[in-house]
Amino acid sequence: MEFVFQGASIECDSAEIISRDIKASSFVNLPEIGNCQKYNCKRNSEAKILEELEPKRALYKPGSHLDKDDTLKSEDIVIYINSLKSVKKEVIPFSHRHKAQKTITKCFTYAEISLQFPNIQALKDPRQVPAIPDELEE
Repeated sequence: MEFVFQGASIECDSAEIISRDIKASSFVNLPEIGNCQKYNCKRNSEAKILEELEPKRALYKPGSHLDKDDTLKSEDIVIYINSLKSVKKEVIPFSHRHKAQKTITKCFTYAEISLQFPNIQALKDPRQVPAIPDELEE
C-alpha cells in the first residue's frame, strides 16, 4: 500500500530508498534501537519495505506501517538506519528527465514523511480520521 500523508512512517529490516538527493546528516541514539545514521532525502523520494521486522511490531513509533511492500512517497523523507557505515548509493534513471539515487538497507530502517507533495491537500492518516456516525449517513 502507498502512503503520501504527512507523518506516515514505516519500520523494517530492509528497505529500498529512492530519492533525487540522499544526504547523510548525523548520528542519533533512538530508544529501543541504538545508534542510527540519519539521512535526509529531498526532491521526490520514496521508501519501500523489502523485509518485515521479526517480530512484526513497531519499535520506534506506534502506528508505523510494517507490511512488506508498504511504500512512502513524498517530496522529503527522513530516514534512520541502524548502521554506523554510510549507505552505498547508485545513480539510476528515475523519470525521463531526471536521475535519482538508490540504496537498499540491510538493517533496521525507520522512514517518515517530513514534507508531502505540495500538490496534494493536507491529508491525515486514515486511521486517525473519525468514522461518520450512522445517523449522519442517511
